[in-house]
Amino acid sequence: MQSTEDAPILRYDNILVSPRGVTEVHDKKIVLFVPSAEINNMILKFGRSEHRPIVSMLIGILFILIGIYGLVYLFLAPAAFRYEIGMLLFGVMGDSIVFDALKKRYYLEVYKTKGMCRLVFSKNAKLKDIQDFFGKIRGVYKHQIAEDAHLLLRPERQ
Repeated sequence: MQSTEDAPILRYDNILVSPRGVTEVHDKKIVLFVPSAEINNMILKFGRSEHRPIVSMLIGILFILIGIYGLVYLFLAPAAFRYEIGMLLFGVMGDSIVFDALKKRYYLEVYKTKGMCRLVFSKNAKLKDIQDFFGKIRGVYKHQIAEDAHLLLRPERQ
């Protein structure tokens, strides 16, 4: 059996597993990195992947209200045009934040020695492919990966 230092780098979708740790990447940029030494166990889940969805929703709704205020103010007093455009951009950002808080995805909940983090798969990830990927990880690395019981009840979309 090969040592952990010589183990290959495994990747599926935007999750990368290497001897150094588990990483979420987007367009060759590291979004989140969890060192192997800190990982206690991991659980695959499906649902809202936001860490604090209520806080994100409140911030998003606040930004949307700022955007609506900017839109109304644009029609009432169009003299200060640059401020209204900025407020409208806040509204667009608020829409994005609310959408991200509501979307459901597969995610890997990683329990570390200090806390927990979530590594999110893209919308193109399929449960069968993720399970095959985890089979490879279990064969090469000694990470404990469990699956949430609700995944068995969820029908796979084609």
